[in-house]
Amino acid sequence: MGDVEVHLIKTGMGPAAAAAAAHAILSEVALDAVVSTGYAGGLGLAGIGDVIVGTDVRDWTREQPQPVLRADPALLAIARAAAGEAKLAWSEGPVATVSRVLCRAAEKKALAQASGAIAVDMESAAIALAAASRNVPFVLVRAVSDRVDEDLPLDFNLWLTPGGRVRALVRLAQHPSGLRALFRMKRQVEQGAKNLASFFQAWWHVLGREHTSVRAPVPAAMGAR
Repeated sequence: MGDVEVHLIKTGMGPAAAAAAAHAILSEVALDAVVSTGYAGGLGLAGIGDVIVGTDVRDWTREQPQPVLRADPALLAIARAAAGEAKLAWSEGPVATVSRVLCRAAEKKALAQASGAIAVDMESAAIALAAASRNVPFVLVRAVSDRVDEDLPLDFNLWLTPGGRVRALVRLAQHPSGLRALFRMKRQVEQGAKNLASFFQAWWHVLGREHTSVRAPVPAAMGAR
């Protein structure tokens, strides 16, 4: 993008896939910044498609409490400026990373109360840990695909198990009404994708202004599709 070398990495779904992808790229390329992007479930007041700028990541993938991984202040400033320039609805705050999809509103509400996070994903803590292991600045920018009070139309955890996709298709065949909910969620995800595209267009504009007199950074954007 202009003078900036950018690497886009589709990590796959979940912390294990995200960790593997992040460590792989960090071992091959000398990066100046890492951005975790993609979608997140809302845990607060954010609406569908709203951009979430993560001030820190809280690892809820293990039973024992893990250290809070804080976003780089300079990258946070760029993200705030980009969200404002893009004129998007956006929120900033902590984000929790979990090891499974939270499909029920009750699960999301419980996590929100326990963690204090405003959104939840399955990759950012692993990406942040990989970046921290090599002292690479990190920030998280994601879009809300589902609200805290919303049940998901399908148990997407089936996609993470052997033969799970077949079982998911069988369930859909048995309950065709679920297709309408899936199409609604597809529209929600598309709104998030549109807002992320607008955000990153503004991000490059802001980044260009911030680094006109210094060496251009080499960022990597990572996340599940």
